[in-house]
Amino acid sequence: MSHRFSLADRIVNRSIIGSVYLTVLLIFFAAQLLFTAFLTLPPPSVFFLVAFASGLRLLEIFFAERIVMKDESKSRRFAVPSIAWTLVLALLLAVLTRQPDTHYFGMLILPILEAAIYFSLGTTLFIATAASAVSLFWVAYAADFTPPFEGGEILESSTLVLVYFIVGYLVWLLVHMLRDREEQLRRRLDDLEATRSKLIEEEKLAAVGRLASAVAHEIRNPVAIISSALETSASPSFAPNEREEMARIAGLEAKRLEKLTTDFLSYARPRSVPFQQLDATTLVGYIVSIVQLQAVQKNIQIEAGMCDTCRIYGNEGQLQQALLNLMRNAIEASPPNGLILIAVTQSEGTLRIRIENAGPAIPARVASQVFEPFFTAKEGGTGLGLAIARSIVDRHHGELQLERNETDHIVFTITLPSTNREEMAQPHTLREF
Repeated sequence: MSHRFSLADRIVNRSIIGSVYLTVLLIFFAAQLLFTAFLTLPPPSVFFLVAFASGLRLLEIFFAERIVMKDESKSRRFAVPSIAWTLVLALLLAVLTRQPDTHYFGMLILPILEAAIYFSLGTTLFIATAASAVSLFWVAYAADFTPPFEGGEILESSTLVLVYFIVGYLVWLLVHMLRDREEQLRRRLDDLEATRSKLIEEEKLAAVGRLASAVAHEIRNPVAIISSALETSASPSFAPNEREEMARIAGLEAKRLEKLTTDFLSYARPRSVPFQQLDATTLVGYIVSIVQLQAVQKNIQIEAGMCDTCRIYGNEGQLQQALLNLMRNAIEASPPNGLILIAVTQSEGTLRIRIENAGPAIPARVASQVFEPFFTAKEGGTGLGLAIARSIVDRHHGELQLERNETDHIVFTITLPSTNREEMAQPHTLREF
C-alpha cells in the first residue's frame, strides 16, 4: 500500500507556506516604502534584513520539497524554526524601523496559522501567546518602558492579541475537523479495500468450484462410456463383432477425453512463450488456407481483406490457435452457401481482425456466456474454443469481443496492439487457479 500523507503535507506544503511568508513580507515592506512621503525612509539595516529574510524564504521554496520529502514529522520539525524566525523578524523590523507605530506586527498572524496547521491546540495557543507578548512588549518598548503607556497603543495591542487567539483557535479547529474527516474517509477506503479483496478471493474460490464442477461433469461421461465399453468388450457373453465395436467406442472416447484435457490445460495453464514481430497478413492468410477445406465442404466462401503493412507483436503459435478457433466457429455457425468475411485493419497503434459470418443471431442468453469455459451450444463441443481464444488475446494485451450479433451479421473482433511493448516481451500468464 502506498504511503499516505496528512492534510498539511498534501495541501499546505512547505513551498506554499514559504511563498505566503515571502509575499506578505514584501507587501509589508512595499507599504512602508510607499508611505515614505509621510514617514522617514527606512534605514539600510531594514533593507538588509528584508533582503536576508527574503533569501531564506526563497531557499525554503526551492529546497523545501527535497528537505521535507513530504514527511509529516519532518514538516513539523521544519516549521519550528520558521515560526520562531517570523516572531523574531517582526520584532526586529519594528525595532529597526524606529517608529512608534509599525505595521509589521500584522506578520505575527502567520506563525499562528502555521502552528494551527502542523501542531496541537496547546501549541497554537502558545504561539498566539508569544505573538501577544511581542505585541505587548512593543507598547512598553515604544514608551521606553516608562509608564503610563498610551491608551491607544494598549487598545491596539489588546485588539491584536484577541485577533491572534481567535484566528489561531478557528484555524486549528478547521484543520482538526478536516483531518478527522480525512481519517474517517481513509478508514472507509481501507474497509472498502478489505471488502473488495475478500470478494475477489470469494469469487476466485467460486470460479474454482464452478470450473471443478464443469471438469468433473465433462470427464464423467466419457469415463463412464469407456468403463462400460471395456467391460462389454471383455465379456465373453457378447459376440466378437460387438466386443470390437465396444473397444472402438472406448478408443474414441479416450481420444475425446484426451482432447478435452488438452484444451483444458491450454486454457487453465497457458505456457510462457516468446513474442516477436509478425506479419498480420501472413498470419491470417495461413489460417484461411487451413480452414479452406472445411469451408468448401459446406460450400462456404471466405473473403479476406488484408493489410500489406500491418504488423503485430506476439506469439505466432498462440495467435494462430485463437484465429483457428474463431474461424472454425464461424464455419460451423454459417449455413451452407454462406459467406465469411475476415478483415485486417490498423490505426493509431491498434490492429483489428474482424471475422463476420452469416447465420441466425446468437440467442441473448447464449451470447452472454459464449466466452465462459465449458459453455457450449454445439453438440459434442467442449466449450473451450472461445475461452481459449479470449485467454490468448488477453495475454497479448488485447481484447476479443462479440461486436455484432444480428441475423446474417455475427461479428467477432480481435483488437491487439500493433507495436512492441516491453511488458509484452516478458513471459506471463493471465489466469490463476
